[in-house]
Amino acid sequence: MSYLKVPYDQKQPSASTKSNDKSSINQFHNNQFINTQQYQSFTRLLESPKKTNHEEKKPTILATCELSWSHLVHAEIIAVTSAMRKNSRWAGMSDNGLNMGGLGISMGLRGGRTSVNEIGYRNKESPLLSGFTTLRVQISNLSDEGVIDAETLLEPFLEVIKSRDTNGPITATALGSLEKFLTYGILNMNSPKLPIAMSKLSSAATHCKFESSDSVSDEFVLLKILHVLRLALTCEVGKVLSDEALCEMMETGLSMCCQMRLSEMLRRSAEYTMIVMVQTMFERLKSLEEESAAGYSQKDDGVNSTLQDATQVRMAPPDPKSPLLPLSSEYDVTEAPNPPTLSLSAKNGDNYLSTLDDVQDELVELDIKGEEVINNPSNLIQEKDNNQENEVLNEDEKETDPKPFGLPSIRELLRVLISLLNPHDHQHTDTMRLMALSILNVAFEVGGRTIGRFETLRNFAVDELCKYLFQLVRTDNMTLLSLALRVISTVFGTLRPYLKLQQELYLSFLIERLTPPANSLISAFNAEFSNENGSGDSLQASGVSAPNTSRERNLRSSGENIFATGEVRELLVESLGHFTRDPSFMVDLWVNYDCNIDCVDLFEELVKFLSKNSFSDSTGYSISNSHAVCLDALLMYVNHMVDRLQPEKNNNKSSTRGLSWDQLTATDYNFGLRPATYQSAEELLRKKQKKQILNEGAAKFNENPKLGLRFLEEHGLIYNDRSVDKNTSLASFLKTTPRLNKQLLGDYLSKPANIDILRAFIKLFDFKGKRVDEALREMLESFRLPGESQQIERIMETFSITYFETGPADIETQTATFVLAYSIIMLNTDLHNPQVRRRMTIEDYMKNLRKVNNDKDFSPEYLNAIYDAIKKREIIMPEEHEGQLGFNYAWKELLRRAENSGPLIICDVSVYDKDMFVSAWKPTVAAISYAFSTAPDDATLQKAITGFHQCAELSATYKLYDVFDYIIMSLAKMTGLLGSKYSNGTANNSTVKVQDTEITVSQLAVQFGRNYKGQLAAVVLFAVANEHGNILRDGWKYILEILKNLFINSLLPSNMLKVEDFLAGTTTIPLKPKGASTIKQERKNDGSFISALSSYLLSQSNYEPPTTGEEIEFSRCTVDCVKVCRLEELFADIRLLEQESLEHLMKALKFIADGNTTIKVGDTKLYSNNNLSREGSYDPAAVFFLELMINVTLQNRDRIHYLWPILFGHITGILKESKSNSILLVERTVVALLRLCIRLTHKDEMTNDILQALELLGALPIDIINSVGEQMMAGILNLIKSDASYIRGKKPWVNVFTLFKATATHPQASKYSFEAIASIIKENKNINSDNFNECVELLTEFASGTSEHENSSQIRNPRSRINNTQAAIVERARKSVELLHQLYKEIPKLLNESNASPVEAWSTYWLPILTGLSQQCYSPYKEVRQHALSYLQRSLLDPELVSHGTTEWVLIFDVVLFPLLDQLLKPDICKGFDSSDIDEIRMRASGLLCKIFLHYLNRLAEWGGLISLWCQILDVMERYMTTGDNDSLREAVPESLKNMLLVMSTSGVINQPGMTSPTGVSSKQSVELWNVTWEKVDKFLPKLKDELFPTPPPQSTEKSSSSNSASNNNESNEITINFEASNENSVSENNEKDKQIIKETNIIQDNKKNNELENIISV
Repeated sequence: MSYLKVPYDQKQPSASTKSNDKSSINQFHNNQFINTQQYQSFTRLLESPKKTNHEEKKPTILATCELSWSHLVHAEIIAVTSAMRKNSRWAGMSDNGLNMGGLGISMGLRGGRTSVNEIGYRNKESPLLSGFTTLRVQISNLSDEGVIDAETLLEPFLEVIKSRDTNGPITATALGSLEKFLTYGILNMNSPKLPIAMSKLSSAATHCKFESSDSVSDEFVLLKILHVLRLALTCEVGKVLSDEALCEMMETGLSMCCQMRLSEMLRRSAEYTMIVMVQTMFERLKSLEEESAAGYSQKDDGVNSTLQDATQVRMAPPDPKSPLLPLSSEYDVTEAPNPPTLSLSAKNGDNYLSTLDDVQDELVELDIKGEEVINNPSNLIQEKDNNQENEVLNEDEKETDPKPFGLPSIRELLRVLISLLNPHDHQHTDTMRLMALSILNVAFEVGGRTIGRFETLRNFAVDELCKYLFQLVRTDNMTLLSLALRVISTVFGTLRPYLKLQQELYLSFLIERLTPPANSLISAFNAEFSNENGSGDSLQASGVSAPNTSRERNLRSSGENIFATGEVRELLVESLGHFTRDPSFMVDLWVNYDCNIDCVDLFEELVKFLSKNSFSDSTGYSISNSHAVCLDALLMYVNHMVDRLQPEKNNNKSSTRGLSWDQLTATDYNFGLRPATYQSAEELLRKKQKKQILNEGAAKFNENPKLGLRFLEEHGLIYNDRSVDKNTSLASFLKTTPRLNKQLLGDYLSKPANIDILRAFIKLFDFKGKRVDEALREMLESFRLPGESQQIERIMETFSITYFETGPADIETQTATFVLAYSIIMLNTDLHNPQVRRRMTIEDYMKNLRKVNNDKDFSPEYLNAIYDAIKKREIIMPEEHEGQLGFNYAWKELLRRAENSGPLIICDVSVYDKDMFVSAWKPTVAAISYAFSTAPDDATLQKAITGFHQCAELSATYKLYDVFDYIIMSLAKMTGLLGSKYSNGTANNSTVKVQDTEITVSQLAVQFGRNYKGQLAAVVLFAVANEHGNILRDGWKYILEILKNLFINSLLPSNMLKVEDFLAGTTTIPLKPKGASTIKQERKNDGSFISALSSYLLSQSNYEPPTTGEEIEFSRCTVDCVKVCRLEELFADIRLLEQESLEHLMKALKFIADGNTTIKVGDTKLYSNNNLSREGSYDPAAVFFLELMINVTLQNRDRIHYLWPILFGHITGILKESKSNSILLVERTVVALLRLCIRLTHKDEMTNDILQALELLGALPIDIINSVGEQMMAGILNLIKSDASYIRGKKPWVNVFTLFKATATHPQASKYSFEAIASIIKENKNINSDNFNECVELLTEFASGTSEHENSSQIRNPRSRINNTQAAIVERARKSVELLHQLYKEIPKLLNESNASPVEAWSTYWLPILTGLSQQCYSPYKEVRQHALSYLQRSLLDPELVSHGTTEWVLIFDVVLFPLLDQLLKPDICKGFDSSDIDEIRMRASGLLCKIFLHYLNRLAEWGGLISLWCQILDVMERYMTTGDNDSLREAVPESLKNMLLVMSTSGVINQPGMTSPTGVSSKQSVELWNVTWEKVDKFLPKLKDELFPTPPPQSTEKSSSSNSASNNNESNEITINFEASNENSVSENNEKDKQIIKETNIIQDNKKNNELENIISV
């Protein structure tokens, strides 16, 4: 076997050689570039893996040669032979005569005279040239279309490459020829004997030999070899290479990578070549069939089994000290090459062998300490030699049937590369590890997922690869650390479902390494090496510290786990952040670890770590890029959750066959299969809660077993199944709980009182079919064996009983079991205790156990097996070993647990996002807030803003109200707009005009304009609130407080300040009370020095500096920010809010309106509770929020029953404290309440609430009513007009009319009160017995109100001009009279509805109106008097008045007419009347009395009180005759009296004594009435009796008497008729005059009403 030698001697090359070498190097670089392109083309054109090598297809080539193949081959032959002739060895030698003589002999000629020795010498010295001659002959015998045998074509070139007689240029030329054959497709899949040819090609390239010249030339040849090897594998024909050939090629490449004697460029080129070749190999792996048992499994002896399955393929690891290449033949040291060919001396060989022995001794030592040795170098050497012999013996067989490479070569390559990573193998340098890491990274990038399909390959990754990688990440070598972290990321990215526990271990390690020692986590990385069967948990959720055992310090002691700083920290943080880029990573952590009882809470710990490290901590963290990485990782997790809110697309895109999450294998998950159903979120939460309780119980047990067991029993974790014995239940808990202190557990079980628990505990193990040492090992790994001998004996005795019950074949008695088990413990201590110098041999061990097995010996095989097992693998009890040994033990425990832990479930679903967000939102939002506050640039600000938006969206989607409120609170605080420091007043704010826009410059505007981040926070705050208003709860308070401060400082949009008003229609909320202009105190200008000095000091104290340009600019920034916030949209669609959010909004409005603040809790009102100055206590914010409450309520009238209690309670509080509040606030409260009532009149269920509101208004103090009367009555007017039918019952109407009466005399409010009562009367349906009397009283008051408003002398003076106010008062009085008469007409209908008795009807209905009308007959205004008298006459003449009997209606004289006539005679009443007016009204009143008397004379005649009534009438007539000097009245009274007497006489009511009445009936009453009449009349009209009833002469006959009587009757009737006609004419004239006045007054009133109604709010 030949070798490729690496030169030792660096000889100085000649000039010509250098020039040749330079050209060769340039050619190499060109070829390298070409081959790179060739490889890329090859990867694109590579055929499908499913096609076989024997399919007929068009060859795929990397480049096209336009020459014929024979032409190219001839050219390459000439190139190689020409290079050979340049060498002195072949100089002058021709290949033409090398085989001369044979042809002549065949033709019968004798041989020539040429010396046979010479011919033999020439044939012996030039076999290389003869091969080219033969090739030429064969080519010449073929046509252009012929196909040459691949083996024949390559044979002479390969011989040159393998020959040790050639130099570098010759070998390089031959290698170049091979490269062309492969590149141009001369060798293709259709070439005969291609597999054999390719096998020989790889063998020749890997065993290339040439004479050394200089380092540059030699390395050029090595580069050529690398090119050929790479091209041979990557081109199309590389598929036929065998596993053996591939292993040799890989060995050659790795050897070149590791030979430090080679130049850096060559080693880098070799590494690149290896990477390209590995890419090809693992791409080929995708087309290989899966192994028969490709299920998910982990075997401790996976590597050993792999070696046993593939004994025919071996690949030795590279040795950087070996001068031989390739290393596959490095152990063949028997051949000693000549010195000129760079041979390996015997001395070097001896040193190398001694080095191997040293390594072997070191590995044996590790074996003694418990480390299993997988690869024994001596075995490898022996196997290698055997393989080489087999190759020679079976060469013909291999050439006839080569097998394409597959899994064996890939497996060997992976094994060797992983072995180079062992950090404890000092033979391998960091440079070799870097090379191996680079190649492994590419391997897993190309075929990582495919590796998971093959159990043998997968076992390498999950075991040794992860083990070595986790140890390498502790290095401080930055290059090695960076590459190791990258490989870890690649491995987890491609094989994560198989690496569940490995990922838990790695992430826990990273978190612990990156956390300062003071705040160190109890991570799973340390817990893996504790004495538990499961992984650790931080137990932070329960607030209990986990037990700190010596096993937890294993990795610290082996790797010096120091807090990472500087660049190391940067790399570790970036590695951790790289995991979070996977959308399902965080969900996987939650499902697989946090909700798994046996695992640590990785999700919670990772979120806490990322959150805490998103901002710097002066105690331990340095400001570096790691904070940005942590923030990005945290925001990426939030972003992934937001992305999952959308309907999941392409979910389960691979067929699941309807399998659930627990039915899929790791391979299914790794290749994209997803389960049809996942675990429910509720089930996972139950597991997590149980885990928390279990961990807390374990912690309590570790402190005090009794208290811990009591806690566990209370929570149902033990003794919860009555069908299970208590001891068994407790033992099961103790065996399966991972967080128990194993030393404490051993002490607890070994106590005599707990012997039953110990028995139950040991019975839980399955010892069936296991050797006694295996059973003992399994038991002792679950707890720490106590130190006392009695305790040990108790445990061993119980173990022996349980084990013997399984029926072991090699043990006959229980006592033998006990002794044997005890001996195993002693043997384990003897073999592995470092303090024991002389260790027990197998013979000693057998001797100690003689005659123990029932007086027999144990079988030697049985004891040998026990001895070997203990010697190779120590029984390591928990917390017993540290350092590397502890690490190895813990790793094996992890692999053992991994067999039963199942795959890592990939959960790229959103079903768990809510629970995850609930668990992690607080640190996440805190980190985002801090990042926003400390952001140094816009990029970080944008990230934080996006985080806020996404967290708000998540909380809104999942209805997490407290989370959303917290986000709002955080943003509100960052705006700087909270607090009461900006709401103390607006006195010092100045207003400037900028570009036709008025801007208020205030402290808040300036400071907020300076705060760039505060402005961004405000924009984000209101954007989030506008988008997710339904989720707001307590967050409304922060928003409203900001609005309050903006409002106080005149920064709110103007449309938010507009409010409805009953008088002005729409108005703006004033920041200052009405009339609050500064009143300058008038001072006496006494010119004194004190006065001057005082004035100067006051002027200086009130001096305000002018507004600067900077302040104006900042204020403009604030104004622009407020515009961008779109505050008006916050309440625009408030009706769309959900009920709960709406209620919280109302409560928040009340909270802020009451003067409270979110910064300082407490009800601190901003207005004072005193009556000294209401205007001084004006709080505009209270008005603003009151209007907001009304606006919100009005937009949600359909949900008024939820909002009314809150709003009405707030309004009640203001109105009940009306004297302590600002009048403007009270006024706006009244307006708001009435506006609300108007909108609610159509809701029957709100009737009682409206009436309650009216009652509240009626209870206001009179001075408050006078202050707010105009607005209040304008509102009530609109309320009445909208619908008054809801006012039912006596008490509600009393409340309404109380307000009417209170404002009847109000200068401004009275007109609205009157219009309201008029509206009630005009709507007949609103008048009933409940409000009739109140209407009459109110109308009477309105009609009588003229004398109370104006100066009486001004009103009563007819010559004085009245103003508009007086005209309105007169008009209301006149209309009041009309309304009284209208009410009078409604009395019959009311009587029918009420069924009142005559007495009740008269006193309740008739009499109040008649009295009211009579009182207006002496009104100061003529129009009112005339109207009143006319309507009184009509009312008194109404037939309905006397329809209920005489007793009641006759009171009209005593109650109505007589008081009226008496009042008209009083000087005070008639003072200021014009004489004609007073005489006229007296005449009309007296005439009315006479007319009413005569109208009801017939009824009165039947009444017994006629005489008394008549006497009173006569007395009135007498007073009117004697009053004043007016002749008209004196004439009218006698005439009226005459008429009455004549009518009474004619009707027989009055009759002279002794005379017969005209009716023929005479009575005592008529005679008595006659006497009374003339007794009174004669006093003031003595001649009247004679004039009306003259005494008849004595001579008169009966005829004359009769004639006189008839004449008298006719005269009487005529007088009566004339009187009535006169009265009717007078009434008619008055009526016509009244109608004209009414018409003109109505026109004026209508015009005025229209003007007033324009200013009233339309509701």
